Amino acid sequence: RLKTLGSSSPAGTGKFALPTTMAGLLRSAVATARLAQPKLPSSLCQANKTSIPFVPVDWVFRYFPYFCRDRVRFMLRFQQISFFCGFGYFYLYAHTPYKADNYDHFDESYLYQYVRGNMERSGELEENLRIKVRHFYPQTEE
Repeated sequence: RLKTLGSSSPAGTGKFALPTTMAGLLRSAVATARLAQPKLPSSLCQANKTSIPFVPVDWVFRYFPYFCRDRVRFMLRFQQISFFCGFGYFYLYAHTPYKADNYDHFDESYLYQYVRGNMERSGELEENLRIKVRHFYPQTEE
C-alpha cells in the first residue's frame, strides 16, 4: 500500500509517493547513519566561539600546545592577543597622525564650484576674503 508523504491523499496522487514500510526504513537508515558519524572534539565544535583573530583555533591547539594547555590560560592569551591586535590596528594603522588635515585634496562639489565662480565674477569672493577673521584674539600691528 502506498502513502504520499506530507498529505493524506490516496496512493500515487502526490508528488512523492513511497510505500509506508519504505518510509520507515528510510527513517531508521538516517538515524543509524547519524549515530555512526564520528563526533568532533568539543574544542573544535566551540572554535567559532573562541577564536584568535585570523588564526584557526585548531591550528593553535595543534601547533602551540603550551599556549592552550588549559581553558584559563587560553582565555588569558586570547584576551591579550585580541587587545593588542585591536590596539595596534587603531593606533598603528587606522590612526595615522596628521592625515587628512589638509583640505586641498578633497573634491569640490559642482554646487560649490558654481557658487564660487559666481562670487569670483561678481567680486564678492574678494570682499569676503578681505573681511574674513583669521584669528580668535585681536592682533596688534607690529
